Amino acid sequence: MRPALRPAALLVAAAVAMCISVWGCSSPNGRVRGHSEGPQADSITVVLSKYYSSQNYRKWLGRLHPSDGLAPLRFFQAYGASEVVLTQELSRASAVVLTGGEDIHPARYNQAADTVRCGRIDPERDRVEHVLLDHVLSSGVPCLGVCRGLQIMNVHGGGSLLPHLPDEGHLMHRGGQPGQTSDTLHPVVVMAPWASGPTSFLRGDQASVVSHHHQGIGRLAASFEAWAKSPDGLIEGIRHSDTLSFPFLVGVQWHPERSDSGLTLTDGLGRALLAAIEDRTSEGRGPH
Repeated sequence: MRPALRPAALLVAAAVAMCISVWGCSSPNGRVRGHSEGPQADSITVVLSKYYSSQNYRKWLGRLHPSDGLAPLRFFQAYGASEVVLTQELSRASAVVLTGGEDIHPARYNQAADTVRCGRIDPERDRVEHVLLDHVLSSGVPCLGVCRGLQIMNVHGGGSLLPHLPDEGHLMHRGGQPGQTSDTLHPVVVMAPWASGPTSFLRGDQASVVSHHHQGIGRLAASFEAWAKSPDGLIEGIRHSDTLSFPFLVGVQWHPERSDSGLTLTDGLGRALLAAIEDRTSEGRGPH
């Protein structure tokens, strides 16, 4: 059961948010405040939890989206939208992508005292992404979580996070030293195979990927299974265990949109999400 943020916790979060920190897993670029690229006829709506000025997520999926007669992708930012507008957009959404960003408030996983180990915190974003995941679980719409996105999936499901990985002996991830703002390259390995459309993630597949985080999964939520790890044992990929109800509810700790292109664990994830969208719409279970 997910705890509600108490007023005291909100005050702490606000104070922490005012401090300058580089420990989050967000893109180093600025943010875009706009909500949507505008409605288009016969478009495929992808709800992003939050935009960034780099447009990395939009460029990545747009590059991978087949252009042979399929409807164009249309992106909508959930953060900052009114409840009415967000409800409307989710009703037409064909997928949800939970993007990277600020640390999740530790009160969300019953460890409020760990706030001191966090960087920037945005309780409103926590709230919005819980709303998005509530919709994903009620509708079965395909959902990909990236970096913070994987973490919010785990917290939403009742799992916990390690507030600062170096404290637990995980030294190979970005954020080991205060002031370290550069991305980290490290390998991840597939432990449990799975597939979506023509993309297969085979046991033993590995790649060197870009990471930008200082937190990670502590206790894995009971509803998820780990399918990829880093060499130091940190869970880097999760998938909902009920694959009949949720064929594509997948999270990764790395940034496929900023890693080398052409790899199964980078572009393959984007193609797998797009295949899940196509499968869902072809079966008439969701909007196109």
